[in-house]
Amino acid sequence: MSVWHRLKRFRLPVVLVVIAALMVAGTMVFMDRSRQNALLERIPAPGSLSFGNRTLAEKMRRAHDKVTSTLEQKGAVTRFGRKSGELGNLYQANHFYDQAVPCYRMALDFDADNPRWPYYLAFIKQEKGENASVQDLLERTITLAPRYAPAILKLADSHFKTGETQKAQTYYKRRLALVPGDPYALLGLARMAIDGSEWKSAQAYLNQAVEKNPSFGPAHRLLATVHEHFGRLVDMKASLNRAAQCTRFRPAPDPWIDSLNDLCFDEDQLLVLGSKALTELNIEKASRFFYRARDLNPQNPQTHLALGRLCFMTSQLKKSRAFFQKAIHLDPKSDEAYFQLGVISRREGDLPESRKMFLKALDFHPDNANVYNNLGVTLLEMGDYKGARKALLKALEIYPEHMNARYNLGLALWSLGKTDRAIREYGNILNVKPNWAMVANSLAWVLATDPNKGNRNGPEALRWALVACKGGGRKKPEYLDTLAAAYARSGRYEAAVETAREGLDLARAASDAELTEELEQRLKMYESGRAFTEDR
Repeated sequence: MSVWHRLKRFRLPVVLVVIAALMVAGTMVFMDRSRQNALLERIPAPGSLSFGNRTLAEKMRRAHDKVTSTLEQKGAVTRFGRKSGELGNLYQANHFYDQAVPCYRMALDFDADNPRWPYYLAFIKQEKGENASVQDLLERTITLAPRYAPAILKLADSHFKTGETQKAQTYYKRRLALVPGDPYALLGLARMAIDGSEWKSAQAYLNQAVEKNPSFGPAHRLLATVHEHFGRLVDMKASLNRAAQCTRFRPAPDPWIDSLNDLCFDEDQLLVLGSKALTELNIEKASRFFYRARDLNPQNPQTHLALGRLCFMTSQLKKSRAFFQKAIHLDPKSDEAYFQLGVISRREGDLPESRKMFLKALDFHPDNANVYNNLGVTLLEMGDYKGARKALLKALEIYPEHMNARYNLGLALWSLGKTDRAIREYGNILNVKPNWAMVANSLAWVLATDPNKGNRNGPEALRWALVACKGGGRKKPEYLDTLAAAYARSGRYEAAVETAREGLDLARAASDAELTEELEQRLKMYESGRAFTEDR
């Protein structure tokens, strides 16, 4: 059979095979597109949402487009999952939690080996109060990232809250193996020990926590409970006082969650993040958030207020003033900006300008106790004691618990010669805050040195001077000056001489010429057996 005949013979079947193959390929393409559409329907599109600024809207659109375009690339299953998760990051960072959840679920399906997706999803569910599946998600995270300590702590806390103490203990100890001496894990173990009436174990855990981090307030507070259980009331008070001096509680560091903040483009949320960073004294982070908020919306006066406060904290008074003036330009009734300008003017020594700014702030917010308090201090420094007393009484009328205003009122009353009332004000404060060194020192000084014999009281002066000199107070020459005067008023001249010399050394080291000269004169009096003030 010729070649032609053979080709002719098989032409029809060959054509049929080609057509069949094309039909199958067409079906596969159709199925792939159907699947693509089904997957895209699971990814929330940003078009239906309302964003606060164009920058965020544009970033959302681009992130969504990357997810869409990845679907069209051959063999890009894992990349599609990753891009879905990254879109979820952007939603979560800007508090669109409902939109972030389906993105993370898609990421879990197509980028299953990435530990961040179950972790971010667990965080959202906890924020929304959906705790049922949180533990499973955290366990999946830890399986994929067994050394990520924040996930282990989060899982331990979750088991503790649900009463699964054995599991909680296991994970707290696992975190300690990764972060030796971690106060958060030790605190969790101490809480469980107390629940089990294992008080000595709880004390051991808490002692380790405060040894590792002396400023960890929660451990000091719980240690006070342990001391109370054992009847150690003095130790209990000491622990409570130590807790009161600690900085506010900060959650354990969590780099994965913190990294989301760099994706935040919501100006209000950025101001919150910046304020939080300021409370943690993280100036660099606060600056980054505040300036990004300013770049997103330069016309928001709140952003300029935040930047002004930031610059004031870092002693950049010129820049601080410019930001507050800009805030007033954008909002002429910004009482906060006028108030801050008053504070800056007082810092710079321009007391008349400071008074002017505080009064301007009161024009727009007449019931602000803090402004009245600062106005009172300014008037005190200007020598207007009656005006200061009036302003401070107004502050206390608005907010009777304003302890700084009450202390400053004591200064105004003493300056006006109303010493008995000043003593009463200081006493009222110390009844509430018995370890406030500044107030204790002022009261001790009045009791030791007042010209009126009826107001002097050596033993009480010594009592409060010793309170003021507790801890770091012993390093302040003005506090030692008061303590020396109290010793002298109590007739203990040897102790007065020794304390005055100690204060004199500190005053010289600090180059405080005025206090040095005063202490030298008082030292001569104590050495001759005389108190600071003769009887009147």
